[in-house]
Amino acid sequence: MFVAMLLVWHFGVVLLGVKEFILPTPLAAIQTLFQAKYRWPSNFMATFYEVVGGFLVSALVGVILGIAIVWSDRLKRTILPFLVFLNSLPKIAIAPLFMIWFGFGILPNILIVFLISFFPVVINTATGLVAVEEDLLDLVRCLHATKWQKMRKVQLPNSLPYLFSGLKIAATTAVTGAIVGEFVASDKGLGSVIIASQTTLATPVIFGSLILITIIGMALFGFVGIMERILMPWERQK
Repeated sequence: MFVAMLLVWHFGVVLLGVKEFILPTPLAAIQTLFQAKYRWPSNFMATFYEVVGGFLVSALVGVILGIAIVWSDRLKRTILPFLVFLNSLPKIAIAPLFMIWFGFGILPNILIVFLISFFPVVINTATGLVAVEEDLLDLVRCLHATKWQKMRKVQLPNSLPYLFSGLKIAATTAVTGAIVGEFVASDKGLGSVIIASQTTLATPVIFGSLILITIIGMALFGFVGIMERILMPWERQK
């Protein structure tokens, strides 16, 4: 499918005579990746660190909050409305505040990634923790399991399919969060390359940046899939 799409894109641009500043060919976009003046390695790694850092923070905090919501009704009534409030805030409007508070660099962009990505992890984790067969819960109660034993032995393993679904969503939204932060104010990263290229109508460079951004997102999504296969070996037997 990807090869067919690239061929249609390339020959469509060539045959229709579309100007390069409107839509370059895939070959022109790839060629820009070999131009040293755009500092591709350093910009790629800056965005990579933001995406991965924000994703890891989202995963850790999301799982902890998901457990907290299920652990206590009081915590649920306290935490959940605040989480919904945070998730409803427009992230593009918060980004300038982070730049003011934390300055330029990777940290504010990691926080933006976290704000965009953590909510699916929280909700999916909490959903998985409560989606346990009632007969299984009755069994562990009869065995006089403690609340923590019930959580560790039954609920957490049961929540893994839901958790990994949330992590896959977070893996894709993390890329969006990093680029949003770089669009607002950043002197490095693939988002800053796109903004700089927009002013000069260097469309092939923009598409080159999009290629690298897509690689980061697909690699992170693939990593989550690998971890899912490792931590859920029973799924491979179905």
